[in-house]
Amino acid sequence: MFHSRLRGRTAALLTIPLAAAALAGCGSGATPGTGTAGGGEIPGITEELISGAQAEGGVVLYGGGHTREALELLQQHMQDRFGLQVTFTREDSGNIANAVSAELASGRVNADVVSLTDPATMQAWSDDGVIADAGVANLDALIDGLDDPADAQLPYSQIPLGIMYNSADTEASALPGTWAELATGDSGRIVTSDPSASGTALSFYAMLTELYPEGWLDDLAAREPIVTDSSLALPQLVLTGEADLGIPAIESAVLTAAAEGEPLAIAYPTDGVPVFASEIAMLADAPHPNAAALTVRYHLSEEFQRALAEQGSRSVLEGVPAPPGSQDISDRTLLTTSVEEVGAVREDLRGTFDQLFRR
Repeated sequence: MFHSRLRGRTAALLTIPLAAAALAGCGSGATPGTGTAGGGEIPGITEELISGAQAEGGVVLYGGGHTREALELLQQHMQDRFGLQVTFTREDSGNIANAVSAELASGRVNADVVSLTDPATMQAWSDDGVIADAGVANLDALIDGLDDPADAQLPYSQIPLGIMYNSADTEASALPGTWAELATGDSGRIVTSDPSASGTALSFYAMLTELYPEGWLDDLAAREPIVTDSSLALPQLVLTGEADLGIPAIESAVLTAAAEGEPLAIAYPTDGVPVFASEIAMLADAPHPNAAALTVRYHLSEEFQRALAEQGSRSVLEGVPAPPGSQDISDRTLLTTSVEEVGAVREDLRGTFDQLFRR
C-alpha cells in the first residue's frame, strides 16, 4: 500500500559546473529561485540552471513510463519554454532498464533522465546511487503518500488501470462488472501484457493476486488470453479486433487515443481500481546534469502537470483537475502496492504467469 509520509527531501550533492549554486541551495535548505525564461516563474527553476542547461546543448530522456505523446509534449514545452532540445527513446520499462544498466556497465552513460513504471528497479537504483535527487522545490504540493523523501525517484503521473474495449464493437453494459467476472466469464478474447516484460503488468498482477489470492490467475489463464510484451501494445490489438478486451488498460493511453478519434474506452471494475505512479529521476552520471535537473523539476511543476492532465494523465499534484473525459472513480476502492510488496512476489508471480500462460 502507499503510505502517508512526512514531507521534505534532502537533495544529493551534485557536481554541476554552471549551476552548482542552484542545486547546492536545494540541498542546504535554502529556498530555490524561480525561473522565468519563456513564461512565468516556476519554483526551483533558476535562470542560472536554465543557462547551464542551454550550454549543455540538450537533454536525453529514456522513457519507459511515458507514452510517446507525453514525450512529444515535453519536447514542445522544453523547446518553447527554455530553448532546450529533448532527445528521447521510448520503449517498455524492462527494455529501458536494461539499456541503462548496459550503459552503466560500459562506463559510457548517454541518458540523463529515465522514467519507469517499474518501482522495484527505481528503488534499487536509488539505493545504489544510480539516480540522483534533482532538487525539486514543490514536493509539498504532491498528493499525500505518493513520494518517499528518502528516495531520489519522483512520481510524475498517477495511473489508474482498468479494462480496455472498443466502444464501436462492445457495449459498456456487456462488460464484466468485476475482475472476478472477467476471469471466469465469457466476455470475448482478452489480451494482456507479460509481467516479466512490463512493469505496469507486474504491478497490476501483484495487486490483483493480492485481491484474489486463490484461483483468479488460474481462471484468467484458462481463458487463453493473448500475451504481449508491452501494455502500450494493447490499444492496437483491441482496435483491430484481434482482441475484445485489454488488461491492464492504462487510462492515459486510452484517453489519448479517444481524443484522437479512436473508439477506445476504459471501464473500472467495482471490486477495485489498481493505481500506481510512473516515476522519473535524473541519473547520477548524467552527461548533461543541468538539463537533467531542469527536466525533472519541470515535470513536477504545476504548469507541466496541467499540460499532462489535458493530454490524459492524472496529476500527482494537489488541486490539478482530472483529465478531460476521465471517469470519476472516487466511489471505487483504490488498489495500491509498494516496492517491497512487489519485490516480495515478483519472481514467484512471473514464474507462475509463465507456467500458466505457457510463455
